[in-house]
This record gives sequence, C-alpha cells and structure tokens, in this order.
Amino acid sequence: MPRRKPCIIAARPAGGGKALRYMSQPSKDGASADCWYSGLGSLDVHYNSGVANHFFYLLAEGTGGNGFGASKTCAAADTKTATGTGSVSGIGRDAAGKIWYRALTVYMTSSTNYAGARTATLKAATDLYGAGSTQYNAVASAWTAVKVN
Repeated sequence: MPRRKPCIIAARPAGGGKALRYMSQPSKDGASADCWYSGLGSLDVHYNSGVANHFFYLLAEGTGGNGFGASKTCAAADTKTATGTGSVSGIGRDAAGKIWYRALTVYMTSSTNYAGARTATLKAATDLYGAGSTQYNAVASAWTAVKVN
C-alpha cells in the first residue's frame, strides 16, 4: 500500500520543510483563515480560501487527522483561527473528492460564496449518497466546524 501524503500544498523542501498551505490548519501559514468570520472578505482570495481547505480536510480526514495530526474546529464566534476541540468524523478522501467534484461541476458558479458552497456540497452529497446519509451528515458537520452555517 502506498504511503499517504500529508495534507499540505506546495511543500518546499528547501524552505525548511514549510508548505505554502496547510489544509488541516490553514492559519499555520500566518495569513490564511481557518474559519469563516466577518473580515474574511478583506483577505486576499488565496488566504480566504483557507476556509474551504479546512472544510475539505475535516470532511475527508476528520478532526483526528488519520495520522496527519489533529485539526481544531472553529469554536469562537467571528475569529479566523480555529481553537475549538469539537469532533468531526471524516469520510475519506475518495468520498469527499466525489462530493466536492459534483458540487463544483453541477451546482457551483463563479459567484458561489461560502453559504452557496455549503448548499452545493449538501446537494451533491444527497445526489451521491442520499439525504441523511453518513456522508451528507459529515458535509453538514464539516461546514459547521468552519462556521459556515
């Protein structure tokens, strides 16, 4: 079985092992948001996309991280950094990827915001797995964990 890779984007071996983005904790890069908050629109789009990265990580891996380290939930209101200890169960990368792909190709447009992305991924989960399924409930929980309600 191939070794699973950690959930980072653009690892820079020459940069001391740091990555450009950390999906389990986007704020680890010093600028990205883990959570939806009222100031999100003032961030560069590459940094406010941390909320979607965090959502996808929680959906796929859960808060336990499946060997990649625990991921925090967004407990405090109106803050960009996750500090909570809530629990989200992941459904695996394959199922999460199928849901995200269907949402992107069937329901999302170039103007979809985070609330719309929540709706789109819930519709995609319903299409693929049924309303009230484990996967549907995981989508709802992962969005709630990043404060997109």
